[in-house]
Order: sequence, then structure tokens, then C-alpha cells
Amino acid sequence: MSADSPALIADLAVRGAWTPQTEALFDIRVVDTDAQSYLSKSPPDVLVQAEREKKAKHQSACEERRAIFTPLCISVDGLMGKEATCFVKRIGDGLSSKWNKPYSEVVCWLRTRLSFAIIRASILCLGGARSKWRSINTPDGATLDYMLH
Repeated sequence: MSADSPALIADLAVRGAWTPQTEALFDIRVVDTDAQSYLSKSPPDVLVQAEREKKAKHQSACEERRAIFTPLCISVDGLMGKEATCFVKRIGDGLSSKWNKPYSEVVCWLRTRLSFAIIRASILCLGGARSKWRSINTPDGATLDYMLH
């Protein structure tokens, strides 16, 4: 890493997310699109700006590492930026094949899980943790039918 590029600290690193054997680095940003400073912009424009800021900050360091950088920008209301939407679709495609479930159901399930994760994180920021949360394990998608119907 060069002296003038910022340190690269990603929230998530995944090998093979976009191309085989290539490291993909993800940085997550949850944006309050209703904040006073964003009132003059539409929520999609706020997310585009957030993605641009993340890329400007981390792109050169990722290129030096030969990694693909993807900013995952999501509003507190659950609206996803373009890059986050592409990533959820990519995961949905892989999981629908692996679990032998319809793509639409898997993507719906992923978006629902992501929305609940944002809600939980927002509540933790506002009120703190009261108890440990236990996730729902679905390594094979078996509980998907129960959760969606």
C-alpha cells in the first residue's frame, strides 16, 4: 500500500463473490436518507452519493491488493443502492440453485433478512442490547417455505 492511499478496512471479505479466486471486499454503510442534510436529495440520489464516496475512499487500496471493492449502501428504511442490489441478486442466484428453490423466493427471503438486520442494528444503536439474538440457520433452505408462507 502506498503512503498516500488510506488504509483499507473492509467490513466483509469474500473470495469468489464476483469472479473465481478473486477477493471481493465489501464496506457497508447504512444511511438515514431522512436526515436534515439530505432533505434536498431523493433517497436513491443519497445512496448513489454514498456509494461514490466509499469507492473514492477505498478503490485505489483495493486495486493495489488486486481485490474488487463493492460498497453496500442501504438506507435505514431498507432501500438498497445499485451495488447492494446487484450483490443480493448474485447471492440469490447462487442460493436458489444450491437450495433448489425459486429465485424470487430466495431473493425475497434475503431482502427480508437484511431488513430485519437493519432494524436490529438501529434498535441497538438507539437502546442498546437487552438479550442475545439467535439467528435462524438455513444452510439448505429447508425453512424457507415455512418462513415465506
